[in-house]
Amino acid sequence: MRALGGELSPALFFLSPLRFEWCERTGDSLSLTLSGDQCYGLGFGPHPPVNISWTECSIDASRFGGRLGQLEAQGRWDFYAMETARVSGGVALVVHDDGFIGDFLTEHASHSQVWPGNQEIVNWFGVRDGAEWASIGALVRWESGLHVLASVATRGDLRGRGFAAALVGGIVGEAWRRSVSILGLGVDHENVAAQRTYERVGFTVLANFTSYALA
Repeated sequence: MRALGGELSPALFFLSPLRFEWCERTGDSLSLTLSGDQCYGLGFGPHPPVNISWTECSIDASRFGGRLGQLEAQGRWDFYAMETARVSGGVALVVHDDGFIGDFLTEHASHSQVWPGNQEIVNWFGVRDGAEWASIGALVRWESGLHVLASVATRGDLRGRGFAAALVGGIVGEAWRRSVSILGLGVDHENVAAQRTYERVGFTVLANFTSYALA
């Protein structure tokens, strides 16, 4: 899998040893199958093999269009990663109040994937505008053992003022201080503002996924 992108191969982020079931590699493509409540698949390369057991999957640079067998396309999202050593400095403060975090996400980022109580969360972090939290986000350790940045949210009235970039840079710096050498994140394909923020900090897009699931 490192052959698809070295240490920053997106497949490495999703490969959970406890849930890994099946892998198939062709000359230019790779597919992974993970068990769980749903049989989840990941496909990389121009012709990823398809497991008919998949009930949901994500395909990088998909050529399957709106349907993949019995599965229908649900949306597109991009996966980014970076080496944390590329960011020096940056400060993000730990946020301890789960009740506040839940309220903040509900108001400013209700579609967040990670919420207080998720067992994979390492810490919540934030940056302030004076005495008030301006932006918050989570450092998360996935089942693969690799770390991602998740649920970045900025107060609606403070967007466009650099708080999200300061937060992301601070979390990357904190990850580096914790000996996390690489950090990933996922973002909706249409969220151009967030993509630009991550790219300014140093993240590089590794995959452009289309998600499929049973209708």
